[in-house]
Amino acid sequence: MFKDFAHRHSPCTVNGESDIVILSRDSKASTIIGKEYMYNGLFSPKSSVKQGDVVRNDDTFLVQTLRLTTEKDKYCSLIKTNALIEVQRFKQAYDENDNPVGDAEFTSVAADVVCFAQYVTAQLRQQEPGLLPSTVFVLQLQTTVDVKDPQDSSLLAPDRIVMGGKTYQVDVVDRIKYPNLLYVQLSEDRR
Repeated sequence: MFKDFAHRHSPCTVNGESDIVILSRDSKASTIIGKEYMYNGLFSPKSSVKQGDVVRNDDTFLVQTLRLTTEKDKYCSLIKTNALIEVQRFKQAYDENDNPVGDAEFTSVAADVVCFAQYVTAQLRQQEPGLLPSTVFVLQLQTTVDVKDPQDSSLLAPDRIVMGGKTYQVDVVDRIKYPNLLYVQLSEDRR
């Protein structure tokens, strides 16, 4: 099927590697999120695309799902990214003799990370019963981004996300909801 629609092929990159995709909007969408951010992408059987990859053309997308068609084309659900974030971690600096230097502070561990950010509304709380009462934003981003679960014993404090000049605390890092994507719940930063 992919080769039958050569007139609809669009150049793109998949994690920085050149590729070709046929993009279309999700036709079943009934919400603004669905109409604006949800896309379908069809890639050739030879494409290296997989779940969690970043696809770029004029826009940037995350691959949420992938299934093979009967002709082995790769049919994907894509979500258009809408935010750039920075991940910060509370760390203590040490000198060459392992003596603490100054006070522990938040330092950047990842910057300019593309993601899909969604503000938590009452409607979203009905659709996603696992949201914490304190959650104000949820993010979808690649698993390659260094965001630690707040339960991680190596952390002095939960990680912080900087988005739009405002800081948020990481409360949940779900690695199961979307294969090869992180689903992160954020609350207002109290530090």
